[in-house]
Amino acid sequence: MSENGENPLRSRVTFVEVDAATVDAAASQSAPRLEVTGLDSVEQLLTASSLGTLDCEVVVLGAATKDPVRVAQHIQKLDKNIQLVILAADDTADDYRRQIEFSPFLGDAVTVLSIDQLDELKKHVGRAVKRAHRRCSYSRSGEDGSGQGGRVYREANLYLGNVLEHAPIGMLTLDSAGRIQMLNRRGSEILDVRERDVLDTPFESFFLPVDRIRLNRVLSDYDAYVGHFRISPYGEEPRYVEMTASDYVSRSGQPGHMVILHDVTDRVAAEQARVRAAAALQASEDRFLELAEVLRLIPWEADVASGRITYVGELAEHITGYPCEQWYTDGFWQQLVHPDDREKASRQRRNNHRRLQNFDYQYRIVTADGKTRWIHDIVNVVRDNHAKPVKLRGFMVDVTESHQYTGKAASQR
Repeated sequence: MSENGENPLRSRVTFVEVDAATVDAAASQSAPRLEVTGLDSVEQLLTASSLGTLDCEVVVLGAATKDPVRVAQHIQKLDKNIQLVILAADDTADDYRRQIEFSPFLGDAVTVLSIDQLDELKKHVGRAVKRAHRRCSYSRSGEDGSGQGGRVYREANLYLGNVLEHAPIGMLTLDSAGRIQMLNRRGSEILDVRERDVLDTPFESFFLPVDRIRLNRVLSDYDAYVGHFRISPYGEEPRYVEMTASDYVSRSGQPGHMVILHDVTDRVAAEQARVRAAAALQASEDRFLELAEVLRLIPWEADVASGRITYVGELAEHITGYPCEQWYTDGFWQQLVHPDDREKASRQRRNNHRRLQNFDYQYRIVTADGKTRWIHDIVNVVRDNHAKPVKLRGFMVDVTESHQYTGKAASQR
């Protein structure tokens, strides 16, 4: 910045085979820092480019230029930092745009403008200049940058520009009003746009309205921030991006923001699926507990080696009268079983888990108040990686009423 606060950087635009009136209009309408040069032929342009004397950031090719897309490809091969604007007749503009779309060399470096859009030339040249500055084309260490230091500086800037362009994360810069000034390739993919189409457009326009308020608040704070925001590409479902924003000062000394974007749609979808699964599991467990209470069902788990109960449902205390803590003591289950059924029930449990068979059987228990109740026990044998039984899991179902009903029916015959 100079002492009077003006930006000392100057930008250069070269018009090739463009009529003098259009060149004069562009020169008179442009900012003071924009230098305009006219060339009469493409040959002059290619010669200057080949010799390394093409000293500009933007080249404008006139409608009379033959095969302008090929000329643009040649210029881009020699200097990837130069931006180009092609002026085209109305009947050829769309064809040029299609050629550029599928060109492996041009990408976002070329803009096609039809003759009937000449009133927009100033705006497109301004955008092209900003893109050229973003690609570090204005990388001169001295007045002409012809020394060894200038060459090394340009090479370093070109390398850095290529790194940023091909970085696996989305990167963009915003001016103080939140308008996009630079967008790398990954950022273009995340936002589903081309850089040349969104320069100087509001960054907030990509986000859902409910997120824009929060986004503007974050950017106005001029502080680093990480958070999830939803973007809404045209005709697509909203996607989630993780955004980091921090203070940024452009090479011209203007304040703004550097923004880094990560597409976290898959991560958010997985987290939402996990939450839904957890909610469904909780709902299933709640329904199971309700059903268990209605059916008077006691879930339990025991260690095979010791036979000790390691878990029992809360309904156990209600049915048997023994507190759950007592169930975890050694030999409790054997003491709970009715003396007349104890040996048979123990033998069935032991023999079946040795055979690695799931099984079910019935036996009587004696409750804490001395009453006898019938239990239908459904047992699952849990094995380790070597098929060795390690746990027993089961459900004790109180079927006393069923036995009482069966006994009454038999006595009435």
